[in-house]
Amino acid sequence: MNILFYDFVSYTQKDVAYYLKKAGHHCKTVVYKMKNAYEDDFFEYRFKGYLSEGNFDCVLSMNFHPLVAKICFQYRIKYLSWSYDSPISKTSMENYRYPTNYIFLFDRMEAQRFQSQGMEQVFHMPLAVNIKRLTSTACSISPLEKEAYSSDISFVGKFYDTTLNEIVHPAQEYDKGFIQAIVDAQLQVYGYNFVEDCITPDLPERLTDRLANAGIEINCDGSETITKSALVHSIDKDITHRERILLLSLLNRRHIVNYYSSERPRLLKDVICCGTVNYISDMPKVFRLSKINLNITLKSIQSGIPLRALDIMGSGGFLLSNYQPELAEYFVPDRDVVLYESIPDALAKADFYLAHEDMRQSVINHAFDVLNTHFNYPMRIKQMFQTAGL
Repeated sequence: MNILFYDFVSYTQKDVAYYLKKAGHHCKTVVYKMKNAYEDDFFEYRFKGYLSEGNFDCVLSMNFHPLVAKICFQYRIKYLSWSYDSPISKTSMENYRYPTNYIFLFDRMEAQRFQSQGMEQVFHMPLAVNIKRLTSTACSISPLEKEAYSSDISFVGKFYDTTLNEIVHPAQEYDKGFIQAIVDAQLQVYGYNFVEDCITPDLPERLTDRLANAGIEINCDGSETITKSALVHSIDKDITHRERILLLSLLNRRHIVNYYSSERPRLLKDVICCGTVNYISDMPKVFRLSKINLNITLKSIQSGIPLRALDIMGSGGFLLSNYQPELAEYFVPDRDVVLYESIPDALAKADFYLAHEDMRQSVINHAFDVLNTHFNYPMRIKQMFQTAGL
């Protein structure tokens, strides 16, 4: 097939392009970072030019891009998007409903929510990893890298500072207490996210009114008003922020813990911050040289397997993750993957597996076998094209 591949400089674009070409497809790649996901005159002019000049069978991108969807609908060409981020934005929902769309989401529960709203263009499809690239990089380790990246426990990721505190600051005491109760309760529950179920439509309206009365302007996930989806996402990020800091702090009291991030939370001043790490050249080495790698999933990812978890296992690293339904569906807990269901459970399992190297290696080997079978790019790309009738 002849494919126009839009690349917004994504993590997985090169891997997908590699396997597309290996399967015999021809890809014309357009690399551009839009300033506005819905309006960009320069991009629109150039992208329409490519579609007019070329004879493309479809357009493909990692993550869903509303302006690309709009252009593809105008040209009556199929647009396939495969998201590794979740949740996807719920702004301008009409862009999601174009019949030319084929939107693939790795989180089953997110896909089901869209489908329940009558969106037949949305499908569930897990992510994939390029095991060959990951293992090749992870095995090419210099003595200096071995010294730099070796640790008992590592975490690579963001800490999701949010505007939740600013949002609730002028709120009524009841609303403040209600939101805090949601945060505290959700922190104790793994495998089910009930935040959205708890937020009634009147709560975002009251918060917006209180902010306006106080003369406070705020940008909540790209919105100048507090929408329900923006409030839910802000609460989810706040819960994730707290869980990541709490777990790293407690683990650091017992073991050598490194974290890799551009952020340096004040509450983690005693934990070793190693700065950022390059996704392609260095991150697989961190995963391979860490005895335990943490995956602490963003709470808004309700059931799916994040790319980070797959990258860890694909690099030959040991994964300790919060419970995710789809992880438990594809991987046998305590054989292929180790999942925790509470902070105390995570601490106990970290202690246990650090003391049992043979069991760590057994889990790594089993996880690798599952990845090869169920999370390879050729299989997923074939599934995507078949779903789109290509």
